[in-house]
Amino acid sequence: MTVFISRALAPDSDFQRLLIERGWPVSGQSLVVLTALPFETIPPADWIFFTSQQAVRFFFRQLQEQGIAQPAAKWAVLGTVTAKVLAEYVGSVDFVGTGEPESTAAGFRTVAQRGSILFPSARHATHTLRTLLSPDFPCLHFEIYDNQPVLNPPFRVDDVLVFTSPLNAAAYFAKHRLQEMQRVVAIGGTTAAALSGWGISEIIVATEPTEAGLAEAVLKTG
Repeated sequence: MTVFISRALAPDSDFQRLLIERGWPVSGQSLVVLTALPFETIPPADWIFFTSQQAVRFFFRQLQEQGIAQPAAKWAVLGTVTAKVLAEYVGSVDFVGTGEPESTAAGFRTVAQRGSILFPSARHATHTLRTLLSPDFPCLHFEIYDNQPVLNPPFRVDDVLVFTSPLNAAAYFAKHRLQEMQRVVAIGGTTAAALSGWGISEIIVATEPTEAGLAEAVLKTG
C-alpha cells in the first residue's frame, strides 16, 4: 500500500516515520504555491489568531524583513501544531484550539469574552473560524500571503490520497479523477466538505489535524 500526501514532508516528519514503520511507502508534495504579500503596518487588534503554520511564518518573516515591531496583542491558534510554531516567535501562546473550527470557536468564547480579532492568513482562506466568531467579536481578515493551486498537479496512482486543505483537494480533482480502488483521507471537516463537493463519497477524516492523526487515519484504510 502506498500513500500520497498533499504536503512537502520534512525529514523528521511523524507522518512519514509512523507509516514507514508499518511498511507503507510515502511521498509528499504540496499542490499549492505560496507567495508573500508584503505589508508595512498591522491593523490594531486585541487578539491575533493564526489558523496555519504558514500564516505564522509569513507574518513574522515580514515583521523581521520590514523592521516592524511585534504587536502588543494576545496570541491565539487553531491547533497544537501551529501553537508550537508560534511559540518559537512569541514564547507563550494565550489560546490553543482543538484543531477543528467549531470546538475552537466555542473554547475561545470562554477565554475571550470581548475584544477584536485579526486573522493573518492566505488570500484564499476558507474563513470558517472567522465566520463562527464574527457574531460575537469584531473580526478582520489580514491577507499576508497568496495561495494558488498548481496548474498541472501530477496524477497519482497511490492506494491512499491524503489532502491537507480544501485548496489542495481542489487543485488535484480539478485535473484528475479518483481511481476505483483509491481511498481518500482528509485532515479535517473543512477539507472533507471540499472533497465531498468534488464527488468523493467515502472519506476518512483524521481525528486530529496532526501528522500522527493523519497517519492513524491512513492505517484505518488498510
